[in-house]
Amino acid sequence: MSDKLMIQVAGLSKGFTLHTQGGAEIPVFADLQLQVAAGECLCLHGPSGSGKSTLLRSLYGNYRVQQGQILLRYQQQWIDLATAEPFSVLRLRRAHLGYV
Repeated sequence: MSDKLMIQVAGLSKGFTLHTQGGAEIPVFADLQLQVAAGECLCLHGPSGSGKSTLLRSLYGNYRVQQGQILLRYQQQWIDLATAEPFSVLRLRRAHLGYV
């Protein structure tokens, strides 16, 4: 991976199960790919319900994903938020992550 990459998302899939609706499944996104370099600015744009907030919450570690990797470069190492322990996610949030 490039030294300039800060976020690398590969094969990300997320959906929700509506337990009060007989277990109905709502897919949000599947096999999502994303790369963000240091200093790069990007915009998530799309209609309501297209998964923008779900992606942000996944990148922040609030939502667990069903499949894929969310790699963040932190102190010269890569941490996979999709599988990271909660204390690692909190450490990243305090030092490196945030969104509005």
